[in-house]
Amino acid sequence: MAMDISEGADCLLRPRLALLGGAFNPVHRGHLVLAKEVQAKLDVEGILFIPTGHPPHKDLPEVSCEERQKMLDLAIGATPGWRSSDVECRMAGPSYTARTISTLAITPLPFFIMGDDAFVDFWEWGEPEVILRGAHVVVVTRPGSTAPGVREGFMTVLRASGPFDPKMTRRGIDGVLEGHVREVVWSLPHFGTTLRYLRIEALSVSSTELRNGLAGKERDHWLELLPDAVKSYIVEKGIYLARPKSDDRFP
Repeated sequence: MAMDISEGADCLLRPRLALLGGAFNPVHRGHLVLAKEVQAKLDVEGILFIPTGHPPHKDLPEVSCEERQKMLDLAIGATPGWRSSDVECRMAGPSYTARTISTLAITPLPFFIMGDDAFVDFWEWGEPEVILRGAHVVVVTRPGSTAPGVREGFMTVLRASGPFDPKMTRRGIDGVLEGHVREVVWSLPHFGTTLRYLRIEALSVSSTELRNGLAGKERDHWLELLPDAVKSYIVEKGIYLARPKSDDRFP
């Protein structure tokens, strides 16, 4: 079941592209399953994968942005409508999402995909209003995550955009989390865009556990979570042999 509690959203130009950012360190089968499911449920022509350059509040990934994009291109292959962008690889300084979306300047405005765990502190990101004006934000459930704080995250954005129904909003959010509502859509009149909460059933893979596994004794098992072309590349180049220094939350 889908809940549309937006007003006037139908008059907006339908996005043709969805932006999917992340460290992709490395890209794995879970990313591809997520992209395929998002593309089908949002009915978009394509997915633009954006590897993180220099995350503002994280250590710089040990594998370069250029090499992570190379693996992305190998994983994407000839999939119709899928491509990668080096916009953050080329960007000097921290890779703020608002800056990335402004630089891309895509029309009609694209969907921007993010996990509900990240959305919890969305309003503390750099210039969240710029993101909300530059894209239709789609918050997706993370497999196995209850996303503590996600309700207040939605409430904060909706308060900034104008009057809304808190009771209906809570009902919709809880429905997505409980699994009996597939999608909730709100219009954001102040920003001229929409906000969605979308339930997905994507494969759950931790990139940190994957990197640890690739550096361990059971490497062959973890290699199976990689697209074949990426697996061959990693084995050939010998990357991810050293155990990562710290955890991260990037997909």
